[in-house]
Amino acid sequence: MKILQIRGAFEDNGPGSQTLTISEELRKRGHDVVLCCSGGMLVPKIKSKGFQVSIIPELAIDKRNLFSVIKAIKALRSFLKENEVEIVHAHNAATLYLAYIASRFLSVKKKIKFFHSCRGVELRENYQWRNWIYKGYPAHLFAVCEFTQNILMSFGVKKEQITITYNGVDLERFDISKIEERRKTIRKELNIPEDAFVVGIIGRMGVKGHDILIKAFNLLYKKYDNLYTVLVGEGETFESNNKLAKDLGIIDRTIFTGFRTDAEMLNAGFDIFALLSTEGEMFPNAILESMAYGHPFIASRLSGIPEMAKNNEGFLVAIGNEQEVAERIEELIKDTDLRYKMGKQARESVINVFNIVKVVDKIENAYQ
Repeated sequence: MKILQIRGAFEDNGPGSQTLTISEELRKRGHDVVLCCSGGMLVPKIKSKGFQVSIIPELAIDKRNLFSVIKAIKALRSFLKENEVEIVHAHNAATLYLAYIASRFLSVKKKIKFFHSCRGVELRENYQWRNWIYKGYPAHLFAVCEFTQNILMSFGVKKEQITITYNGVDLERFDISKIEERRKTIRKELNIPEDAFVVGIIGRMGVKGHDILIKAFNLLYKKYDNLYTVLVGEGETFESNNKLAKDLGIIDRTIFTGFRTDAEMLNAGFDIFALLSTEGEMFPNAILESMAYGHPFIASRLSGIPEMAKNNEGFLVAIGNEQEVAERIEELIKDTDLRYKMGKQARESVINVFNIVKVVDKIENAYQ
């Protein structure tokens, strides 16, 4: 099948990287996959993987006016026709609608199937009106978790219009047989002792909870002199987080890496993973990638995250509660058996449910 994967922009975040992972798995199965977007920092990586990427600047979120919408529709109409696209798989609602409208203007009426991986809906109370787009939606929806499905159904979407796919990890990229080698390499790079206990977090700094982890680490800093924390990411709170660690006097064992794309290396250097988001999550890839290495996690009790901990793969904590986070970290430091059991279950859950092969099985079945 000729499949178009489309999104407003391909940034190096969960939705962007998951699109690439899905595309690679579909290509392995013999499908012809092309991608379309307005740009984004992930585009060079996508091209390096050998994919055709068509850039339509008017797909950008900051260019949504009548003129740019018309230009985008015209460009997509040409793209669909020239590439003989059979499947449009969108990764945000605006591009799905634009591609659908473009398909209605094809001179040769060809049946194109439309799908949308839904990784976010409007949850803020005063903005619920934005979810009207899902009523009479011209696509089959891939919900990334049960929470997403339930939210979509509350807007009036019929259950038969939704397939729960989850997000998936590429187990070839997160190859557990390479974890020891990668662990030594990344710890040497970050100047972390081999015998240190490391709590890591990966994500754009803002609402992912880097500051909460710093405060929790501070509560344990003097008690455990081999405890380190690694904070990966950039963002609007990078400077304030750095200042917080300095003001608390814990900067010597608080590692700020800045922006990184090698999650397979970084996760290998952690003992446990934390994602302490205060808002904006649905079913974060960052946790799944850590689980793939057999690491337990500590995460906010938020949106679809509890579905990752159904079988005790990790601890759920109240949003913004650094005391509870510190207690859970200490529990995992002290109880090696618990840490091993939780990590083992995390790995098994990724193998059995949250891996890209299983995810694309469901996507491919829906296509067909």
